[in-house]
Amino acid sequence: MRLVVKLGSNVLLHGTKQLDQVWLNTVAEHFAALKKAGHEFIIVCSGAATEGKHHVQLTPEEKSKYTTMARRQLYAAVGQPYIIHALVEAFSRVNLTVAQALLTRNTFSELNRYYNTTAVFKHMLDEGIVPIINGNDVITTLELSSGGNDGLAAIIAIAMDADRLVLMTNTDGVFDKNPFTDPTAKKFHTIKEPDVLLRMINSQTSEVGIGGMYAKVEAARLAWYAGIPTVIANGMNPVTYDCIADDIPPGTVFMPQAVPSRSEQAKIRWFLSSRNNFGSVVIDAGAEEAIKQRKSLLVVGIKQVKGEFKVDDIVSIENVAGQIVACGVVAYDADIVKQAIQNKQSLEKPLVHANKLKLLYV
Repeated sequence: MRLVVKLGSNVLLHGTKQLDQVWLNTVAEHFAALKKAGHEFIIVCSGAATEGKHHVQLTPEEKSKYTTMARRQLYAAVGQPYIIHALVEAFSRVNLTVAQALLTRNTFSELNRYYNTTAVFKHMLDEGIVPIINGNDVITTLELSSGGNDGLAAIIAIAMDADRLVLMTNTDGVFDKNPFTDPTAKKFHTIKEPDVLLRMINSQTSEVGIGGMYAKVEAARLAWYAGIPTVIANGMNPVTYDCIADDIPPGTVFMPQAVPSRSEQAKIRWFLSSRNNFGSVVIDAGAEEAIKQRKSLLVVGIKQVKGEFKVDDIVSIENVAGQIVACGVVAYDADIVKQAIQNKQSLEKPLVHANKLKLLYV
């Protein structure tokens, strides 16, 4: 089984404010056991900015020279070498070689980079090397500002055709209430409709990490549309690592719908892994029926534009219930589409031509 495992900030730091080598050694031992059992894995980790704070002691006057985002980028750049050094030490104790890759969500947006990057990771896995991935926070702020590395982990799972995405956090899964403050909170064991769950929870973030549970469910939803099961489980408990490849894993499992075929699933991987994560369009029932008949998406069928996108971006196309029904390459910037909707004007070309639209199965 091929696993993409994301270690959140709280998990990597084990609930402290700085790296704990003994804990990382324990984690590496459990990954080694997974590998011995025949599984292969890619690790996506957070925590660089939190770790970097301990090595850059800025005075209040020094902090005032930088924006909050610039400080986080600075901390992340400093903290990343400490994290990879600690992981190299941990995995070398169990005779595993690791390789570092700093990526962004845009890494897979260009087809040649998509093929090159996935080929390199496949070579690593073939040679028994463990890829350790983090967001390249020096050149992009997306992973620092919205959802942490959860979305990046989902994109990697899709691009690498993983059998399972595992998001390790500091709770036993997804709950209907905050389990840290409400003893009546109940855990969701199996989720078959992530869109419904996403509307139920809020976007509150944790103290250490950026993502919060909302971002994890959003990442699970993206993988779900690609037909990849996702597990959100407690990475603070060492025993969890031994069970993440089980038929019934711990935590909350997002079980995707069946897709028509493996080949059809492969066709949508690039669209999903390359899409603009910060822009989408909401369409009416008539437009939804039209694209299901493989017709182009016209601006007249668009009810709302969310976020921002540019010409030739791949964006999600959602129905009024919040489900992603398709992805497509847009012919206009978001601002032009918003203006056309506001003025009730048509556009010369379809927003998404039928030849540049990939229908998902919902």
